[in-house]
Amino acid sequence: MTINMSLLADGAYKGGASDIHLVSDNPIYVRVAGEMRRLKQADITAQDIEKLLKDIMPKESVEDLRVKRSTDFSWQADDRMRFRVTAYYERRKLRVVMRLIKTEIASLDDLGLPDVLKTISLWRRGLTLVTGATGSGKSTTLAAMINEINVNERRCLLTIEDPIEMMHPNKRAVISQREVGHDVPDFRSGLVQALRQDPDVILIGEMRDPETIKTALLAAETGHYVFSTMHTTNAINTVERIFSEFDEREHVLLREQLANSLRAIITQRLVPLAGGKGRIAALEIMVNNKVTAKLILEDKVASIETVMRQGTDGMMIFDQHLAEMVREEKIVEEEILEHCDDVYALKRYIEGTMTSTDRGGIVG
Repeated sequence: MTINMSLLADGAYKGGASDIHLVSDNPIYVRVAGEMRRLKQADITAQDIEKLLKDIMPKESVEDLRVKRSTDFSWQADDRMRFRVTAYYERRKLRVVMRLIKTEIASLDDLGLPDVLKTISLWRRGLTLVTGATGSGKSTTLAAMINEINVNERRCLLTIEDPIEMMHPNKRAVISQREVGHDVPDFRSGLVQALRQDPDVILIGEMRDPETIKTALLAAETGHYVFSTMHTTNAINTVERIFSEFDEREHVLLREQLANSLRAIITQRLVPLAGGKGRIAALEIMVNNKVTAKLILEDKVASIETVMRQGTDGMMIFDQHLAEMVREEKIVEEEILEHCDDVYALKRYIEGTMTSTDRGGIVG
């Protein structure tokens, strides 16, 4: 069968799909609310997929797919949506995964995120990380935070992305978006160049290696506000992951840099909304205040969770935010138990009671 990409994209958009999966000799699958769903159509062939790729794939990606057996690129379907596309071979079969990205940038309020993210977005310097598993909505949250700056501040923003996902029009801010592989060779090179391009705010799509981390910290130390992402599961894991990227001999200096420059770590998981209306982000938020900075300096990172539970400066752990959303009837307790860290603590947070033996104590 011939794949009508316009109809498929339109159906995915209207049906609330986040991803489209194309596999040779298989039906088309889409991911809706985190679950894979099979479309009632005939199986597609490798020739069908090759024809589709010929229509949407940039020339430079053709050679990548032939030589490296995989390639990544973005494709604009229409004014409503773009796709982040990965094409690759698996057991000699051609596969394509297409992540749908709505071009209309949601605000922090639209996403139902805590107000503290507005405060974090408008800070003037330092390093803020948005972390979580693949597909947890990090890019959407970051786009909303950049949009918060764009509508409120007269600043210069520069993004380095792989690939560019959401396009930001200039509002009060001036925004430049550069794509790895097209405008810059890699994240680190783009970040080094960014320091000479008069930005107030720099977004690095992902901190993948020690050199990028070092340069991001340098940018934060020299008065820029830097945003980036990491594939980590909570705040403590994020700090530990950064240390693990460096030789132990560098840890003393790294602790000082993080204590002075790290501003916040926001980790998220997507959980089902009540009534099957989609998904919403549950957050863990660590703000690097004097107490957490002291713990980082003293190599007592594991103790940061105790500080986060107290709710100072808008901090929270996952179970606290889940409990808050249960009480607000945004989510249903029975549907989110698999997403919490401690079922018994979650129940007590919901009830507003505490026990000294529960990890997490009382909700604020």
